[in-house]
Amino acid sequence: MRNLKTSLKKALAYDMVVTSGGSSVGEKDFLSEMLASVGEVKFHGVKLKPGKPTAFAVIKGKAVLGMPGYPTSCLTNGYGLLVPVLRKLARLPPARTGGLELPMSRRYTSTIGRHQYLPVRVEHGEVVPAFKESGAITSMADAEGYIEIPANVDLVEKGDRVLVKFF
Repeated sequence: MRNLKTSLKKALAYDMVVTSGGSSVGEKDFLSEMLASVGEVKFHGVKLKPGKPTAFAVIKGKAVLGMPGYPTSCLTNGYGLLVPVLRKLARLPPARTGGLELPMSRRYTSTIGRHQYLPVRVEHGEVVPAFKESGAITSMADAEGYIEIPANVDLVEKGDRVLVKFF
């Protein structure tokens, strides 16, 4: 943990610090504990799928975002959380939220109570889920973009039109 604290102190010379990994609850995941020892943890855990173990802290007035280590979790949280924060820090307008509205190719069951960023691809004019698991990089390699499923929705039916946001 000492090396992590040393690296964090150096990184605090910048406007914001972003880490990847160490934010979950495994034996080697001590990022949140370390952040709490040097600053104020504002939250640890979000109602997102994938990406639940995301952490956010403020240390010496600087924002520190602890992103999950799993590739799919980190990338989807990058689009959903990090990009908007970076645009705001850079005084840029919000990113355009365009995309294509297309029908789902099959029924998809989501987790109620957690907003989901679902990696997808488009085949024959229909949206095909590409998500396997948070740790599977192929979820993103096989995807062309993502759809968002609100926390209060547990089922997207075949044929339902969804907005695909392309990478």
